Amino acid sequence: MKNKKVIIGFAALAVITLSILFIQLHIQNSKSDIPTPIYVTFAGHIEDDKIYLDCDVYQDRRQKLLTIAEMIEASDAAFNLQIEYEFFQGALQCEDDEMMATTNGQNVIDYLATNYGFEIDSHQEGAWDWEGEDNFADVRYIGELVTSSITNTGGLVWNYELQFPELDAGQQGQIYPQFTWYPEILAHAVGYEHHLGNFEDDDLSSGIWIPKGTNDDFYTHNPDGRMVYIGPGPHGNWGDNFDCTFQNIADYIELLVKYMQDGTIDNTKMFTASVTLPQNIMFSKQDKIAETLEQLEPLVEAGYIEYVNYTEVVDIWHTQYNSEPNIFTFDEIDPADYTCS
Repeated sequence: MKNKKVIIGFAALAVITLSILFIQLHIQNSKSDIPTPIYVTFAGHIEDDKIYLDCDVYQDRRQKLLTIAEMIEASDAAFNLQIEYEFFQGALQCEDDEMMATTNGQNVIDYLATNYGFEIDSHQEGAWDWEGEDNFADVRYIGELVTSSITNTGGLVWNYELQFPELDAGQQGQIYPQFTWYPEILAHAVGYEHHLGNFEDDDLSSGIWIPKGTNDDFYTHNPDGRMVYIGPGPHGNWGDNFDCTFQNIADYIELLVKYMQDGTIDNTKMFTASVTLPQNIMFSKQDKIAETLEQLEPLVEAGYIEYVNYTEVVDIWHTQYNSEPNIFTFDEIDPADYTCS
């Protein structure tokens, strides 16, 4: 009888052991079925506006940035904050001891970078920087007066033949001609008339490569080039329903995941997407940011997307993808998969 109990005990132990092995194999197989993740960055834009020199307005926007930072931190998302000249001026002029007492003695931009991991980038509305008082180099220069954490990331007009070679060679400041800026990463390539409210020619690609130049050359990879471009995908319509393809960028990211799973796109290549946040969304419709984070959460938990800043995207591209280019243009999307029209 005692031997029988021992045999039964060993049998039970064997069943448990086999069950554990089965579960472990199932988990491993499930993980192996997960394709390369989509690399996603939240990208907020603060545009040129002299209202930011009004310290009451500046303080209001400052608080809203801190609210966004709490939302981003709670979701482990990655945020690139792209800032124009006047908001940097506002930080230099308006930040006082009372304000900075709420942010560890730092101005809010420096605080967002050092405490929340925000990347701070140079921005120009519509990347239109060859007319006006300041250019990208001036924004980059004043930005470094505000925070040492500012990056060498900026935008450009992809179909304006004079801008790319100027940035590639190093752009001299207009306000600060003693400073020359050498951008390393390009994000959000817009069309020539973007600054006039016409977004039809904006680049909506996903992926990563080094453009050779402008127009057709923008979509030609130059392995010997200096400036790496990160494709953002579409803007997302944020509910406005004009010229609409995807109701929001989360819908597009979900579709990329589906395309990876069903083999429509090559899941060994690096795909990227940016949740582009105009300043009216950041400062007036923060509920939209929360909704987007909530929609993307299941994809994050499943390992289908990974939140990274732009400099991290480039590092991953070099170290994990052997700097292999991927140029996935928007016309490769089946219009039947659009989520609004």
